[in-house]
Amino acid sequence: MKKLIFGISILFFIAAQSYFIYGLLQPETAESFRQLWASFGVKQTAYSTFVFRTIQWWVALPILCLGLAVFALLRSSKLFLFITILIGFVGTVALYWSVYAPALLVQP
Repeated sequence: MKKLIFGISILFFIAAQSYFIYGLLQPETAESFRQLWASFGVKQTAYSTFVFRTIQWWVALPILCLGLAVFALLRSSKLFLFITILIGFVGTVALYWSVYAPALLVQP
């Protein structure tokens, strides 16, 4: 049962990361975010610019998470399970933070 919960949670992180990366790989999506921020007078943060510029390299994140998940399931180590969940969670937050950071939502 624990492996099932682990598998579902890591697949959720992988799906969320893949969806976000696929969306930003489309030029019109990235540009629509920039236009939306510009229409509200919000300047894109340096971190957001970095993620948008290097999004093609972020494809490695879901691949890494999937590889770690397979290794953790085969190894049955609690440490590997924890590390895999942690990397999946932090990676997902890092991606979505580039679009939904408070600095991009609220103009000081």
